[in-house]
Amino acid sequence: MTPPVSESARTLFATAIGEAEQTALLLDSSGAPLAGSYIDHRGRDISDEIGAALSGVSTEVSRSMRLLSIGRWTAVVVETDAATIALAPAAEDAVVLLASSSTVPLGLVRRVLTRSVALAINWMRGRV
Repeated sequence: MTPPVSESARTLFATAIGEAEQTALLLDSSGAPLAGSYIDHRGRDISDEIGAALSGVSTEVSRSMRLLSIGRWTAVVVETDAATIALAPAAEDAVVLLASSSTVPLGLVRRVLTRSVALAINWMRGRV
């Protein structure tokens, strides 16, 4: 289990998310949560579990993009009946995860993901 993130790191994405039914996490290359939070329906922070499940995802997506010769990856969005999950690369092989209710329009998901990545990169570079 990773050490708890500071309050400022935990709320890093609050301005990007606003009132939408969304949550965001910044995960390092090994899946450890660096910022944000992922609260389940029982009110538990499951950021560590989500990070463990996504460990190495950036490397795998980059590898797949290289094998397919289609350039660098900018985002992966998966829509299900229950939720929309969006991933995008940040600095230093970190990944931003945005989980949204399936009722949130896909355009808003993409816009919030873009804002969250910018926040994450600036935070990692000490600008936030």
